[in-house]
Amino acid sequence: MSSSAKPLLVLTCTPGAGHINPIKGLAQALVLDGYEVTAVSSSHYQSVFEGVGCGYVAVQGYGDYWDEDRDAKWPERALIPPGPEQFSWTMEHSFIRVIPDQFAAIQKAIEILREKNPGRPVLLLNESGFLGALPIMRGAQGVKPDGVIGVGVLLVSLNSVDTAPFGPGLPPPTSAASEVAQYAEMRKHIDGLIWEKPLKVCRDIMGELGAQVPDDEALSPDVVYFWPDRFLQLCPPSTQYPRSDAPKTFRFTGGLPRLPREPGASAVERPAWWDEVVENPAKKDIVLVTQGTVELNYENLISPTLETMKDRPNTLVIVVLGVKGASLGSDVTIPDNARVLDYLPFDDVLPHCSVLVHNGGYGGVQHSIRHGTPMVLAGETEDKPEMCAIAAWAGVAVNLKTGKPSKEALRTAIDEVISDSKYKQACQRIQEEIASFDPLKVITETIDGIVQSKQPVTR
Repeated sequence: MSSSAKPLLVLTCTPGAGHINPIKGLAQALVLDGYEVTAVSSSHYQSVFEGVGCGYVAVQGYGDYWDEDRDAKWPERALIPPGPEQFSWTMEHSFIRVIPDQFAAIQKAIEILREKNPGRPVLLLNESGFLGALPIMRGAQGVKPDGVIGVGVLLVSLNSVDTAPFGPGLPPPTSAASEVAQYAEMRKHIDGLIWEKPLKVCRDIMGELGAQVPDDEALSPDVVYFWPDRFLQLCPPSTQYPRSDAPKTFRFTGGLPRLPREPGASAVERPAWWDEVVENPAKKDIVLVTQGTVELNYENLISPTLETMKDRPNTLVIVVLGVKGASLGSDVTIPDNARVLDYLPFDDVLPHCSVLVHNGGYGGVQHSIRHGTPMVLAGETEDKPEMCAIAAWAGVAVNLKTGKPSKEALRTAIDEVISDSKYKQACQRIQEEIASFDPLKVITETIDGIVQSKQPVTR
């Protein structure tokens, strides 16, 4: 199909690194496949998407923020202790009260495309955290796309009879009816604690924009999975809990589309000790530790890992700080068996590692599995308890069930992952599952299927 015959795509994205990085990869793959893509997110990320060949419409007004700037935009959030109250506040202000501005940006993107390309289909690919698309899916006033595909780049939070309430990191229920009933009551409590006010605000905003949500219709976070024409989760099935009651329109892609290596990636300067990793002549255990890119308190994971591994000459510890230009404090002693970098592409180092010590962010876990590297996980904010629990359930990680593990707990968990081959074998099984998918083909077939389903029937 020629580029001019392909549908035009509007691709939305929540303004935070955990959303932007995978959606940028999706955008790049679609552009390379000949699609014309217009991205919609905050003004901060315009150059990111234009750099991979996308058009761009920036969200304006109250909704123009980015994750790492959130505390500066909303200083009152930092005054709320981490926990359900802060999470509820964040959902209300960072995700729901920004809906009108996000909705306006989507409208602008569609209008521009229709004006320039009359008659060509326009599809909306909506990253599931970008709630400005919800009014469009319920008949809000204004222009509309020819179809909507939900795109999941974070954990599936869809409520199910087969799962525990999302958030605390609890295991799926057993067959015991009492446990299923207990989880149902717990879910009601969590919904009231976290979602009551945000969803009331959401319903009011939807009404103001002309969306049709009857009073007797339940409004819940699950609508991001049910309302689109299709929903694509960009990961393999084995990294999410199975849900027998998921919508029929829900589909896994197996992961992100595979991209050619970026031209500048090979230009990253390698440290003088790089042969210790690639060649590893002494056959050392290589432990990679990183705190992620947002919650950058190095005392949580990096410092205790350095301390607990320092007297092990047959272990090489690689610390990646996650932000270019970052450094450990001058009071931190770097052991002889440790190497510290501000930034290093994980694609380069993960294939050589025995274990990744990480805070359980979704992107990092998926990345590690893709390279066959088992993990020790320690996370307690946002959706990290859930991701840590799922990774342990999938057999690819030890879950320490805290964001601030002790040195003893880290040592025991690292030793277990290195010594017990079952963790590596679980990663390899999922690697084989990933290899069985063609993510771009799944995505483009879904796009084509929606376009065909929307065409008028000729007789």
